Order: sequence, then C-alpha cells, then structure tokens
Amino acid sequence: MIARRWRGWADSAQNVDAYAAHFENAVRPQLEGMDGFVGATLERVADGSGRVEIVVVTRWSSMQAIRSFAGEDVDVAVVEPEARAVLASFDTRVRHIELSDGDAFGPLELIDIPAEAAGHVPWFNQTLTTVNDAVVRLGVIEGDFHWHKHDDQDEFFPVLTGELLIDLEDRETVALAPRLRQLVSAPGSSAPYQRTFGSRTFVAPVRSPRANAAHARWKSSTSLRP
Repeated sequence: MIARRWRGWADSAQNVDAYAAHFENAVRPQLEGMDGFVGATLERVADGSGRVEIVVVTRWSSMQAIRSFAGEDVDVAVVEPEARAVLASFDTRVRHIELSDGDAFGPLELIDIPAEAAGHVPWFNQTLTTVNDAVVRLGVIEGDFHWHKHDDQDEFFPVLTGELLIDLEDRETVALAPRLRQLVSAPGSSAPYQRTFGSRTFVAPVRSPRANAAHARWKSSTSLRP
C-alpha cells in the first residue's frame, strides 16, 4: 500500500471548515469511485496564531492507481479551484510513503535492522514482527511526518540513527538521539520529523486502551550504510 500525503494552510476556522466540506462532499466521493483507492484521513492542526495546517493522507493499492487520479507526474498535487479559494497556501507537490502490511519476519528469523533501513531510504514503514500483543515496526523518515493520533495505541520509539524530534500538543518538543527512547501515550497530539534521513523502530500494541497523536521530524542523521 502507498500513502499519498499533502498539506494546506488556512488562515481562519471558517476557511478550514470550507475546505473540509469541499473534501468530504466533492473529493472523497470521487476518490471512492476509483479503482485502487483504499481510504483517506484529514487532520487539522492549529499553531496558536489562528493559522491551521490541514493534512490529507490518501491510501492506494499501487502507484498505478495513483496515476489514474493524479496523472503521470504523480508527485504533483491535485488541488481543485474550490480548495485554492479557501487556502492561504498549500504544497504543490505531495509525498508518497510505502506502507507494508503483515510481518516481514517470522519466528527465529534473523532481523538485520540496519540493512533493512538502508534498503528503504528515504521513506519506509514496515512491521518487522509481532511479539505477543505488540508489533515491532521499522520507520525510515526524511523530513516531517504529519500530525496524527492513534485512538487505541501507545507507541514506544527507540532511535537507531539521526535525531528524531517529536512535537507534542501542549508540550515541549522531545529530541531523541540514537539509543534514546520515548513513550508516546494518551492524551494529546504529536508528529515526528527529521530534516534529512534516519531510522527508528517503534513498538506499538496490537490493541491498547490508550493513544496519542504525534508529529515527528529528523533534525540530523548519520548514514545508514556500513
């Protein structure tokens, strides 16, 4: 599966609502009628100044399915005139992220995490294995990841390379260097980011009564290659 991530910004709550209505009433029905479309989410993140970031992530079964929607240059954002009319600014290009379902490794299989990370730069998100009621995932990130939350999961982030910065709603940014860890749990919103590329693993329960949302970014990195 492939996630297609796009951001726009609005200067008022009225314009945010107008964009959300446009998305739900015009864009989503169009997407749902297309072969290979899996789903979509829309998140709103206020920055405290009245400006709101809108993050839309659509999920597709293949890059060919995305081409049927976006055209041959799949990295160009599709922004309708109705959306442009209510947005102060927006990304003109999108980011695609490969998402892999299922465990990559079974019981007793050797997992070479640096090799897995090196083979999937600059973006990757894969479940390596399942341990009892938790999944162990490998994430390779370049730049920032959208604000989001998991309503039924906590997450535990050990950083392998680079520096992972986690923005938390109503809290200070957490900076994680290699071999440092962070537990993100409810309540709140967050987002991870990294300015170049790096890798981190994270452990999340298959089911949990708590959750959080996060924004993350990589501030710096070291090479993933030997």
